[in-house]
Amino acid sequence: MEYRWIQTFIVAAEYKNFRIASEKLNMSQPSITVHIKQLEKHLNAELFKRENNRVNLTEAGKVFLIQAKRIATQWETSLQLFDQSQKGIIEKCAIAMTPMMVETILPNIVYEFINEHPEYEISITIEESEKIEELIEAGDIQLGIGLVQPVTKRVMSHLFVETPLQLAYPLDEYDDESGIVYEIDELFSKYPLFTGHNPMNSSYVQRQVEHHFPASKQIQLSHSYAVKKFIRDGLGIAFLPKLVLRKDMMEGRLNIYDFHTFELPVVSLYFLYKNLREIDHLLIEAIKSRHFS
Repeated sequence: MEYRWIQTFIVAAEYKNFRIASEKLNMSQPSITVHIKQLEKHLNAELFKRENNRVNLTEAGKVFLIQAKRIATQWETSLQLFDQSQKGIIEKCAIAMTPMMVETILPNIVYEFINEHPEYEISITIEESEKIEELIEAGDIQLGIGLVQPVTKRVMSHLFVETPLQLAYPLDEYDDESGIVYEIDELFSKYPLFTGHNPMNSSYVQRQVEHHFPASKQIQLSHSYAVKKFIRDGLGIAFLPKLVLRKDMMEGRLNIYDFHTFELPVVSLYFLYKNLREIDHLLIEAIKSRHFS
């Protein structure tokens, strides 16, 4: 049995039309017919019923289609593993992180890890925290970093870091010595507050702001990177996790207000996974070794 017969069979079974299958596979229609006949001869079973200009799977064809897809998947996996071995790659790790983590030093850590461990191949997906568990369940990723703990017992988690919220506001045109010192009421009357970028505590913060600063305006903005851009452009203020603001503070791109009007919640981030392999342990240790809080 040749693998190309199986490829031809899968495509023909999907479209139930040898002409379309020939176009998809860039083969002549007679070649499609030959492949199917050779496969049927090898299996000693009729796979298609020919009716007018269409073909339909027989019962034997339906059964074999399941096996054919498994063979094709295994074939592709084997080729990928061979390609990795030729490149010196011994293992792959697909990770997913919440958009918030893009604004931290995490991408730099992953970049350094790849350079230090060329035998590993890392891929990164940016996804909302609520969906990371689904990706792990489906086997699409091996390691997740998100704001939400898993619902099912099949996915495990442990606390990665806890970071406080801070109130960020735009720089003014003055230097540190002559700059304006704002009262908290002035900040909330001068600038709108961006909310919605941290769903885990957004409603609590909104209620507190409405209670303590009833005249303030709030604008929904879904991602922290957009919020920071708007703050840097002088368009508003926002409560953001300290780990997200750290780099901007070090580079002097925005201000942090010493806020005490009401208690600010702490943002918790978690590692999520099913099984931890050596590569996952190494990557987690590399991440945890850096200062995030």
